[in-house]
Amino acid sequence: MNAFLQRSLEPARTLPLDPYRWRRDNRSVREKVASGFRLAFGLVAGFLVLVLAAGGISTLPGGAPAYGRYGVVVSWSMLCTSVIIMFLTANRWAPFVPAFFLFPAAFKSLGVIVFGPYFHSSPHQYPTSRTEAAELFAFCVVVIALTWRFVGGHPAVTTLLDRLALTLFVLAAIKHAKTPCHWPPVQVILGVSALLMAWGAYRWRRAKKHSVRAMDVKHDRLD
Repeated sequence: MNAFLQRSLEPARTLPLDPYRWRRDNRSVREKVASGFRLAFGLVAGFLVLVLAAGGISTLPGGAPAYGRYGVVVSWSMLCTSVIIMFLTANRWAPFVPAFFLFPAAFKSLGVIVFGPYFHSSPHQYPTSRTEAAELFAFCVVVIALTWRFVGGHPAVTTLLDRLALTLFVLAAIKHAKTPCHWPPVQVILGVSALLMAWGAYRWRRAKKHSVRAMDVKHDRLD
């Protein structure tokens, strides 16, 4: 148990979305099918964890009336369980964050900005204005820029700070989606601030590593 907790606190290898996209795929058909099933299972499990987190957040602090006298306990149990799962598996779902904000959200908001408020709006849905779409597009660009290091064939490792920041960001995004919109969006600000801190720490580590490498090269030349 202690070894498991220690591993979860150490920097973990971030699993790329498609590890075989960047090199020759020599797997057998059975291995490819098994990999596809694992990916599908991961997507379904991730969706269920998000539903669990949303259910816990939406019923706090009063507790869900459907749960009766144990509503608060059930709500906190749902939230805590989802938080633990997200924290421990952050290195597995981190690449999905920029992918999600790039394709569904950023493209749709850009379409509203270019083609007008009724782009992709259903008859029973209030159309999104160009101003709202521009705000959403700017938000998506910021999130993608702060999490883009987790994308690619060799993504950055997921540190303890990254786990905390990603988990907090997801919870803040769910909380913002579950509450009436008001200004300033405190939940969004907190989530993006957490991502910004983790990104700043990542850039600082890279700058420090490059500085040490440059010093080693300089010493080698002097020798």
